[in-house]
Amino acid sequence: MASKKKAILGGKESEVKKKKGKKDPMVTIKIVEGPSIEEMREFYLNQIRDLEDRLARYQRKWDELAAQEKLFRQEFEQLANNKKEIVAFLKRTLNQRVDEITDLNEQLQALQLAKEMEKDAFEAQLAQVRHEFQETKDQLTTENIILAGKLAALEEFRLQKEELMEKFMSLEEQLQRQETEHKDYVYNLEKKSVLDKDRLRKEIIQRVNLVATEFRKVATSQMWETTRRAILENSTVTLKLAKVSQQGVQLLQENEQLKGSQGDLCKQLELMEDTHKVMARNSRGHQKIILMLTEKCREHQQGTTEAKQLRLLLQELEQSFLQLQTDNQTLRSQTDQLIQQLEQQQADVQRLRRELAEEQKARATLEMALAQATILLQDILQMQTEEEDDYFDVVFQLRHKEMLKQLLALLSSAMVLSPHIAVCPVQETQPCGPLKERQPSSQSARAASLLRQLSGITPYQPGDLGLVPRQVHIPPNSQDLRQLSHVTRMKPFRAHSFSEVRVREPQGQQGGSQPRVYIVAPSDCTHVTLGMWLDLNFPLCKSG
Repeated sequence: MASKKKAILGGKESEVKKKKGKKDPMVTIKIVEGPSIEEMREFYLNQIRDLEDRLARYQRKWDELAAQEKLFRQEFEQLANNKKEIVAFLKRTLNQRVDEITDLNEQLQALQLAKEMEKDAFEAQLAQVRHEFQETKDQLTTENIILAGKLAALEEFRLQKEELMEKFMSLEEQLQRQETEHKDYVYNLEKKSVLDKDRLRKEIIQRVNLVATEFRKVATSQMWETTRRAILENSTVTLKLAKVSQQGVQLLQENEQLKGSQGDLCKQLELMEDTHKVMARNSRGHQKIILMLTEKCREHQQGTTEAKQLRLLLQELEQSFLQLQTDNQTLRSQTDQLIQQLEQQQADVQRLRRELAEEQKARATLEMALAQATILLQDILQMQTEEEDDYFDVVFQLRHKEMLKQLLALLSSAMVLSPHIAVCPVQETQPCGPLKERQPSSQSARAASLLRQLSGITPYQPGDLGLVPRQVHIPPNSQDLRQLSHVTRMKPFRAHSFSEVRVREPQGQQGGSQPRVYIVAPSDCTHVTLGMWLDLNFPLCKSG
């Protein structure tokens, strides 16, 4: 909108000048493409910030690598100390093992001599023991035959004893059973007799009472009948009592008979116990003989077991000697492995040092490139154009272009440590619309050739140097763009082409003042080249 207003104002001023009759003899036409100075400054400030950020990243990386180098040096020194200690320890252990092996060899030789001497002694003792064992064996075989006969007799006696004991036990059980039965029977009879006596007494009392009552009722007529009945009943009761007494006598006789049989059985039991004691004495004597023989056999077995233990001890010593040899070999292999690990760690330390040196070199080159770029940018910003007769300093533009090429060459040299740069195609700028020529054709051709030279510079896109990531063009949303400022909307670095007309007024009227500039509204939009971006001293609009 601002450019359109300026173009309208410029058109009005030109009409007023035409009416006044004042015409400028020299008119230069120049097509200016590019954003404002503020946008260009923001662009370079962004580039400087990106380079400073990259420098800070490299500084942090260099600090990290330096810290890592210190850590690796400390680890290397610690590993060297550990290596020395391990080697000294292994040497000490090796010397100790060698001393132990020599001691064990000496012990083994002494044990072998002792083994041979003991072997001879044991062989002689074994021959003597075999002779004695043969004699005792013959003696024991004869005794064993005699004892076998005695044992057969004892076996028969044992069987007879068992039979008698079984009979005795059965008789005892039968006697106990009969005693219990007799006691129960006597108890029952006594109980029955007592109960019968009580019952009879009660019945007699009841009947006497009845008789008394009947006697009272029937006085004289029934006296004889009642007495007769009472006498008959008394006779029957006496008969029952006599039978019960006879049964008690019989039971007492049976009890006496059972007691006599029990005495006989006790006598038989005493006889059997005497015979059992005699047999026990004989068995004790046989047990003593058997114990003596077993003790002799145990002594012989102990001698054989001691010989076996000595053999096992010799085998264990041989195995321990072999184990010590294997341990010595394992310790040697461990020392070799530790030496290999130390060499590998030394190689890693050297590799990290090389990487650190490469990073330091890259950082130095980047710092140099940044310093040179800042110097060139400062020179470009400090340059001032000098007005000439034709108001177009071609020498300044050529110098400007050379410095820009140097800046591009410097930045491209910094790309060696950055990703590949993709260069955007350059769109040739065309005039936006027809303009009225107010200058001779020679000057217009000269301006067109200068513009072609300036437009030959390759454009710059964000991310070409690898300092910032490349921007992916995403079509913006209209609602989001409303909330952004004008500078933020110009981030794709597109600019409208403006038609600028410089008109030099006569010195008599203006007094050596600068020419007026009139800007026509744009009719087309093109990409901005890097040359036009860096033309910081070329104003877009000047008012007289």
